[in-house]
Amino acid sequence: MKAAVRRSTSTIVARGHATSRVVVARGGLGGRSKTHAHPSLASTSTFGVNGGKKAASTSVKAVQDAPSSADMGSGSGNIEKPTVLVAEKLGTAGIELLEKYANVDCSYDLSEADLLNKISLCDAIIVRSGTQVTKEVFAASKGRLRVVGRAGVGIDNVDVHAATENGCVVVNAPTANTVAAAEHGIALLCSFARNVAQADASMRSGKWER
Repeated sequence: MKAAVRRSTSTIVARGHATSRVVVARGGLGGRSKTHAHPSLASTSTFGVNGGKKAASTSVKAVQDAPSSADMGSGSGNIEKPTVLVAEKLGTAGIELLEKYANVDCSYDLSEADLLNKISLCDAIIVRSGTQVTKEVFAASKGRLRVVGRAGVGIDNVDVHAATENGCVVVNAPTANTVAAAEHGIALLCSFARNVAQADASMRSGKWER
């Protein structure tokens, strides 16, 4: 028997060129988490603090399975799209996909004051590593901010405790840089094998040691 779900939140989270629809349900199943994702998308982690354990039960679905903007507007009443603030530059494909399901506000390089003024108008915010999502940001949102999406691996620039206190879900893209890290490792191995760094230093000093 499925446990009762007390509250649910649907959001759109983009991470570079890959985008996913995150559906979060509070309560149920004893606080355990289950994740289901489309094979073509990178996995998504959800963070929360509740006595050292995750506070939310989560499910992740591919955005392709979500209702389209046309479907959202059909029926007896129109469903208002959520507003997503993209605070740092993302891939064009991700932005275009977001725009199908949300009102997207791309405002890059915001000052702290500008972010505090704008956040109360947003249901979700997507950041990389440059934007600090502090407890002041959650307070300024006045309870409207429901999701913080980190388009990358680390979440050290997000106050997870403040997010939990304000009922806000924090998600990231833990495998976003897997390919880049592997490519960089191979490049370093090739450089080491061919003494590229030493040759570079020699050339910069005006030598031609072949």
